[in-house]
Amino acid sequence: MYPADAGRDGVDHPVLVRGPGAGSEPAEYEDMLRQWASHGFVVYSEVSSSSGDYMVDALDWLEDRNTAPSSPLHSHLDLSEVAFGGHSRGSIGTFDVADEQRLETTVHVAGGSFDGNGPDSLRNPALYIGGDEDFATSNMERDYTHTDVPVWFNVLDGTDHILATRNGQHIITSWLRWHLADEEFRRTQDFLSPDCAFCDLGDVTYKNW
Repeated sequence: MYPADAGRDGVDHPVLVRGPGAGSEPAEYEDMLRQWASHGFVVYSEVSSSSGDYMVDALDWLEDRNTAPSSPLHSHLDLSEVAFGGHSRGSIGTFDVADEQRLETTVHVAGGSFDGNGPDSLRNPALYIGGDEDFATSNMERDYTHTDVPVWFNVLDGTDHILATRNGQHIITSWLRWHLADEEFRRTQDFLSPDCAFCDLGDVTYKNW
């Protein structure tokens, strides 16, 4: 998905490549994908796998679209501002390719690595979102312990595995606007302060900033 007025006034659009949870399809997240597109991001999503190779392939395809004169995205992508992310299995796939050199950030929702080694591939700031009723949160907590890059983690109140993306939707939007749209005021307003905008939604921890 991409903004209806892509390229208007010479704007180049950052990119989010996102994987859904196991057994689900992008259509089940459509309203959220459209919401991120409305903020000026080009959003690509397909059925996920634990390998993130499809994310790299998607970014390669978007690079081709950016250079194809027949594409509605021709010369309208900012390929220096790219995020990979996903929910559950989509998060695990994101860990798999988090060392992709074109990335600025990664987003991990309700999807900790199975062996605790997922964070080893991280090279850029990471957003972790879990739920206090989510079976995957314990793995995410272990990943957080092993994370050496700047990371912000919110375990959302009243949130199970399925609802984690929806309940964290606006956190993700703000994170993308900070890291991909360079809205630096969000650093303290929304994330890195004791009274941050999202700190009352759950148990917040962060480190390495």
